[in-house]
Order: sequence, then structure tokens, then C-alpha cells
Amino acid sequence: AIETIKMVTMDAKLAKKTGLTVGEEWLYVHGYRRTENADEPVGQSEYYINRAFATVGRILGRHEGPIFPLIEDMFGQNVNEVHQQIAATLISQPLAAELNVDDGTAALEIRRTYKAADGLILQVTINTHPASRYRHSMTLQRFRS
Repeated sequence: AIETIKMVTMDAKLAKKTGLTVGEEWLYVHGYRRTENADEPVGQSEYYINRAFATVGRILGRHEGPIFPLIEDMFGQNVNEVHQQIAATLISQPLAAELNVDDGTAALEIRRTYKAADGLILQVTINTHPASRYRHSMTLQRFRS
């Protein structure tokens, strides 16, 4: 569920976290992911949406699911590339309280940067999951010619 939608200006700390440029304005969308019948959130979701597409924020309260398809539909953009970076981190207050975990709990932070074909960054997402609530599964197949 979305809890916050507001414009933010990238300071040095946010720029480092997101990979964006200091001084730029981005639409910030913050909330917590939940599964049905779960007592606590699966994790925290943060979206940084390019200012050029900030009007998408007006309809997010009625939207469920990924935001990038809305940007594609509303603004005629196409996501051409998504770069994903996964890092280990520790959860500190106040996030620990929101996720109902102890301060210092191990977590995974997944940052995705969504780009158009011309290299324009459409959005950056940062999802933080306590280690005990995150599973990644992948199957690789080898085909011989």
C-alpha cells in the first residue's frame, strides 16, 4: 500500500542510494508490500519517478501493480532496459519498526533502474526485504546446438 507521494530533490545521500544526480527532482512514492493474510509487510518499496512523468502520481492511489506500465501508457515511453542490483544490508530504525523486525536485521535491497532506448531513466525502484521474507528462484537451462 502506498503511504507517501511527494517530490524530492536528490541530495548526496539520496543520489548515492539511487544512482541519480544531485540536485534533480524526482517523484517519490513510498509504501509497503503485503501478501494476503500476512501480519507484517513483506518489505518496503520506494519509487523515484522521473519528474517528466510525475503526473502519474495522481492516479497511483487507485492503481495496483507495477508503475512503469502506467508511464509507458500515459507518456508513450517504452522500457528498453532494466538494470537490477541486489545488495545485502541491515535494517535500522524506523524501518525495522515498520517491518516488525529487530534493529540490525539482515535484509536484501533490490535496486532497479528502468531506462528507455535513448538512455533516459524513467524510474528507479528500491525494495528492501528482511532476509527471512525474501526468496529468489531461478532456473537456467543449457541448450546445445
